[in-house]
Amino acid sequence: MQLVRNKFKSMRIVPKLIIGYVLLIVAPFTLFSYIYYKEMHQNLLNQYLIGEQRIMEQAYSNLKVNLSQAESVHQLFQNNVKLTEYLSGAYSADWEMIYNYLKEINPTFSFAYLSNPIVDEIRIYKRNESALSLEPDIVNLDALDDKALIQAIDPLLPNQGLWVYTNETRSELPAFQYYRKIFTNTFSKELAIIKISTNGKLLQQFFKTLESPDGELNIMLIDPVQQGEVVYSQASNLISEMQITEFAEAATEAADKTFYSDQNRWIVNAVYVERLGLVAVEISDVQSVFVSLKSREWWMILIGVFLLVLLSGLYYVTASSVTKRILRLSRHMKWVDPNNFSTYEGKTGPDEIGFLISSYNGMITRIDELVNTVHRSELMKKEADFKMLQAQIKPHFLYNTLEAMRMQAEMNEDKDVAEMASSLGSLLRYSLSKSEDETTLGYEMEHIKHYIDIHKIRMGERLHVEWIENGDVVHYECPRFILQPLVENSIQHGLSGLRKQGTIQIHIDKLPQGVVVTIKDNGIGITTERLDIIGKVLDGSLIGDAIPFSGGIGLNNVNERIKSYYGHAAGISLTSQEGQGTICTLYLLRGEE
Repeated sequence: MQLVRNKFKSMRIVPKLIIGYVLLIVAPFTLFSYIYYKEMHQNLLNQYLIGEQRIMEQAYSNLKVNLSQAESVHQLFQNNVKLTEYLSGAYSADWEMIYNYLKEINPTFSFAYLSNPIVDEIRIYKRNESALSLEPDIVNLDALDDKALIQAIDPLLPNQGLWVYTNETRSELPAFQYYRKIFTNTFSKELAIIKISTNGKLLQQFFKTLESPDGELNIMLIDPVQQGEVVYSQASNLISEMQITEFAEAATEAADKTFYSDQNRWIVNAVYVERLGLVAVEISDVQSVFVSLKSREWWMILIGVFLLVLLSGLYYVTASSVTKRILRLSRHMKWVDPNNFSTYEGKTGPDEIGFLISSYNGMITRIDELVNTVHRSELMKKEADFKMLQAQIKPHFLYNTLEAMRMQAEMNEDKDVAEMASSLGSLLRYSLSKSEDETTLGYEMEHIKHYIDIHKIRMGERLHVEWIENGDVVHYECPRFILQPLVENSIQHGLSGLRKQGTIQIHIDKLPQGVVVTIKDNGIGITTERLDIIGKVLDGSLIGDAIPFSGGIGLNNVNERIKSYYGHAAGISLTSQEGQGTICTLYLLRGEE
C-alpha cells in the first residue's frame, strides 16, 4: 500500500487526473448504473410476479364460482319431494312412476341443463331397485361399476361431495364429475348418488383469464397425490418435456405460490384447486413479456454511454485548460537557476492558477532583490557579531570590577563592603548567565540568599529571614527567577514601611506531586480591594490596560511561567490582612498540560 501511495505521489499531474477521473467518475457511474438497472429490473419482475399472482387468484375465484354452480345442481334434486318419494318407493305402479317423472322430475333435469351451461350430464344412481329405471337419467346403483369410486363416496356426509376427473391423454382436457348422495327429506336414509358431469366450459373461463394479451397460454394441471403427475398440459414449443417435468415437481412442492425458474427465464404461477384435488400451473415467458423493455434498455445504455463520452470530453477540455497552464509554468520553473531569475510571461488570469503565477513572479522578483543585496546582509551579520562580542565583554568587565572592589575592601578590612561586592557579583553572574530558562531550586535558593544578604547589609537588624526545608528540594527542576520577585515584594512592599523588625519565613515542602514554597512576612499587608484586583490578575480575568495599578504584574509573570512549565496544577495563591502581613504560596506541582 505504501509503495502504491508513493508511486501515485511521484506521477505527473495528467496521469493523476486520468486515474482520478476513472476511479471517481467512470467507475462509480458504471457501478451505480448497473445496480440501478438490476434494481429496476428486479422491481419490474416483482411487480409482474405480483400481478400474475393476482390474475391467478382472480381466475381461481371464477373457477370456484363455476364449481359452486355445478355443485348447486344437487340441491335442485335433493329438495325435489317428488324425486325423493320416487327413489324411496312411494309409487308402486309403473304408470304412476312415469307420470311423476314426466311431470315433476324431468323438468328439474331440464332446468338444471338450461341454468348451468357447464353441466354436460346428470345421472342418478338409485339404491331402491323397485323404483323404475328411466335411462339415461335414473339408473340402478349397479351401473356405477367403479368399486374404488363407490368406496370413496360411501364415507361422505350429507353436506359433502366428491370431484373426480378422467382423462385419456394429457393433451386433452380432463372430464370432471361431481358425486354426492341424495337423502330423504329428514336425511335419515340414503336414497341415491347423483353424478354431475361438466364439459370444457368449466375450465374455459379459468384459462381465458390467464391468457396473455397476445392469446398465448402455457398451462398444466398436476395431481399432487400421484407424485406430480401431469394430468393436462398446454405449452408452447419453447418448453421442453424435461422443463414440463421440472415445473411440475417444483409446483407440487410450492403450491399456491408464484416463483421464477431457469434463471428468471420463466414465471411459474401455481394454485391448488382444493375441490378438484389438482394444482393449476401457469407458465409465462419473461422475455416475451419484457421484449419491449429490452429494446428500451439498449437505447438507455446507448444514451448513457453517449452522455458519459460527452461528459468525459467536457471534463478533458476543462482539465486540460487547467493542466496546460500548470505544465507551462512547471517548464518555465525548470529553467530557473541562481544566474537566471526571469519571471513567467504567460497569462495569469483571476483564478487560483493566476494567483499562483502572480505569487511566483513576486517571489522571483523578491529572490532577485535578495541575491543582489547579499553583500549588505553579510556586512550586517558581521556587525551583529561584533556587537555580540561587545555584549559578552561588558558582564566580564563588571565581574572583574566587583572582584577588584571585594579584594580592595578585604585589604582595608572592610568586611561589609567585601560581602556586598561578593553577593552583588554572584547576583549579577546568575542574572547575566546565558544558560537556558531552567534551573533547580538549589540554585534559586542560593540566588535568593545573595539577594537577601545585600538587603541585610542595607537594613541591618530590621530584616530577619528564616529558612525551613522539608525534603530534598535542591535538585527539583524549575524556571529561573521565580523566587526573587516574591521575596522582593515582601521586602519592598511589606516591610518597607514597618518600624519593628521585619521577618520573612521561606518554607519549602517536598510533596509527591512536586514542591510547595510559602513566603510569609509580618509586614503591613494588602488592602482588600487591592488583593481582589491582584487575584483577578492571577486568574486571568483582568489583563492589560484594565489593571488600575502596576502591582501584580511581577506575580502574574511568575504565575504564567510556572503554569507553562509544570501545567495547570501549578500557580500562585495570595492571602493577606491589612496590618498583619502577607502569605504568598507558590505551587510547583506537575500536572496535565
